[in-house]
Amino acid sequence: MAFVCLLVVLLGCLTTSTAAWGAIGHSLVAQIAQTYLTDSSAKFARDLLPWYTAGNLSMLSSWPDTIIYPDTNPVDYLNWQWSPPLHYVDTPDWLCKYDQQRDCQPDQRCIDGSIQNYTSRLADSKQDFVQRQEALKFLVHFVGDAHQPLHAGFTSDRGGNSIKGIVGCRFFGKSTNLHSLWDTVMIERKISTDFFHDPTKYFKYLLDLMHTKYAANISEWSKCPSEQSQYLACSALWVQEDSDLNCALVYRDADQKPLNMSYEFDLGEDYYQTRMVILEQRLIQGGLRLGLMLNLIADYTRNPNPDEKQEKQRGHFALPFFRKNNEKPHQPQASIIPEKP
Repeated sequence: MAFVCLLVVLLGCLTTSTAAWGAIGHSLVAQIAQTYLTDSSAKFARDLLPWYTAGNLSMLSSWPDTIIYPDTNPVDYLNWQWSPPLHYVDTPDWLCKYDQQRDCQPDQRCIDGSIQNYTSRLADSKQDFVQRQEALKFLVHFVGDAHQPLHAGFTSDRGGNSIKGIVGCRFFGKSTNLHSLWDTVMIERKISTDFFHDPTKYFKYLLDLMHTKYAANISEWSKCPSEQSQYLACSALWVQEDSDLNCALVYRDADQKPLNMSYEFDLGEDYYQTRMVILEQRLIQGGLRLGLMLNLIADYTRNPNPDEKQEKQRGHFALPFFRKNNEKPHQPQASIIPEKP
């Protein structure tokens, strides 16, 4: 059943252009996470998600993207215009160091703050069903976003979105932008050229990588700094990983020349082969970490009075700025529509 659902979701994604990882990447992250869920945490997710998903996280993994655009949510998209800043954080060009107090402002409205907030809300039994369901859908998506390096990209080019066009970024001779290249284009190329356009075969390939090539890395990837240990939701660490990758690889061509908006470049086989390894590693890390987080949250909801060790592991974090129960979102001007990368 899980593979059937994944195939349906991903086949539909191959012809759809969306923000963030792209629907394909988000579905892969969610499905990898699904393989790490315990029986009890799988039930926890199934009880919160709409019945038609049968508890499959991947079926709604792109929901936070679809709700903000008029072409995918024509009736209600204005009600969600408060949410686009929560998908990313911009960092100073080439500084290579994420600073939460400097970069995640105002009021920690960025990908780091949003993960911390929705983790707390999902684990909070005082929240009503709708709020916790919304928190789960946001969290599945945002953990994926946090592992796409350009969701912590440079401020001047809007996370690679402005590195585009004829004078800018081409990939195997076709115009794109750097952000979209990492969101969707390289993943789609991998599936079409190496897996006969079959996303399910690619998913199985990623699972095999996780349990063979990266088996020795799982323990290290599962760790979280003590100062940011809420349910292993160490989002500041993940953003710093993004920043390190951006400075070392993402914003450089195959010859290590920095990529920017001022000159034309054509990325080809060398860039694709070396960077695709990193992209796949981030997909696997995102899925692993999301699955472990959901297991800890589900465990806590069954045991809301943890011992000292559990208390240290889950930590404490709450943010005041997200929509609260019965609070109507701010209605923006109709012209304020987020740009798709």
